[in-house]
Amino acid sequence: MRVFVTGGGGYIGTTLVPYLLSKGHSVSLLDRFFFGEQLLSGISGPLTLIRDDIRWFDGKILQGHDAVVDLAALSNDPSGELDPWKTIEINYLGRSRVARLAKEAGVPRYLLASSCSIYGFQEGTMTEDSKPNPLTTYARANVLAEKDNLALSSAEFTPVASRFATVYGLSRRMRFDLVVNGMVRGGLRTGWIPVMRDGS
Repeated sequence: MRVFVTGGGGYIGTTLVPYLLSKGHSVSLLDRFFFGEQLLSGISGPLTLIRDDIRWFDGKILQGHDAVVDLAALSNDPSGELDPWKTIEINYLGRSRVARLAKEAGVPRYLLASSCSIYGFQEGTMTEDSKPNPLTTYARANVLAEKDNLALSSAEFTPVASRFATVYGLSRRMRFDLVVNGMVRGGLRTGWIPVMRDGS
């Protein structure tokens, strides 16, 4: 398969891309590379790096791909509140643009990396049928992107939204703002496992 990955230079992407290559797929990776292309050094396989932005890249480069994995986004609630409009522009409008361009280019499959944050705080166990309760700009942008992108479904185009829980683990682009990663780091550095985001 030929897979087009947006945001492939980030926390999930730098793990996903080598995995896809190891399974024999070819990958086109689009990213701004704020953290540098060196995060992908040493990866072997048919990999094409594209330094661009989901908000304005030329949609023609999607032609000939079998799937799009859309990971490009401002990646959490706190960063989403630094500039709410920028979060809407990237996480909603940018990702809706990617899905629309993918459909126009004849790509049959599209995966949106959404978030369980769309549920907000609610009692009980949430399912795909649970009503969203987005409490932050990041969560609202995910709800809007899901709504737009899933509406593009047709016999020729299958969009899917995966509502990730908080991810964790090793990555070439390591993040310690994630709860489990932060707990492990705190435990290793200080002997104490921090529970709250402020380290307490």
